[in-house]
Amino acid sequence: MRLVFSAMFLALGAVSAAANETLDLKGLSPKTGKTSSLPNCENIPYDTANCVRALACLGTEGVYFDGQAHGWDTGVVIGFLDDGTSCTGEWVAGGPSTPGRASLQCENGVEANVLYHTLDNETGTVIGSGQDSLGREITVWSGEKVLEFLIDPRDDRPVLPCGPAPIPIS
Repeated sequence: MRLVFSAMFLALGAVSAAANETLDLKGLSPKTGKTSSLPNCENIPYDTANCVRALACLGTEGVYFDGQAHGWDTGVVIGFLDDGTSCTGEWVAGGPSTPGRASLQCENGVEANVLYHTLDNETGTVIGSGQDSLGREITVWSGEKVLEFLIDPRDDRPVLPCGPAPIPIS
């Protein structure tokens, strides 16, 4: 699912390609407020209405992003940092030997850029890495079954490895 994680962070030259396509997210504005909830998310392979969960760790101090990647081959990412800060971005899929790219901009001024690799196109499973505007390393995951990918073997519950202690996520 090449669209899934592309949605997390774009910015290099491919951002302009993604910016030329506009996705209608059924009333969702580009500025999702802290108190608003994310729309329902359903994996619909090969359809621009596709949506999968997108998660990321920003640095090693427990900061994380929880959101969604919308679209197919190109699209948008929406979600929130752990402190409730709203973030939006764009993504574009790569080719068979080219990584996908994504960019994310948060209302607190933090920007992030990521390159990612698709592990399973049908489920939107991708993993990527990059850096934010504060110099923090970023690791990203997305896909229909992203929580299964983040299972802690010690207790069989999904966790984000974003800091000194794993962060439980559901």
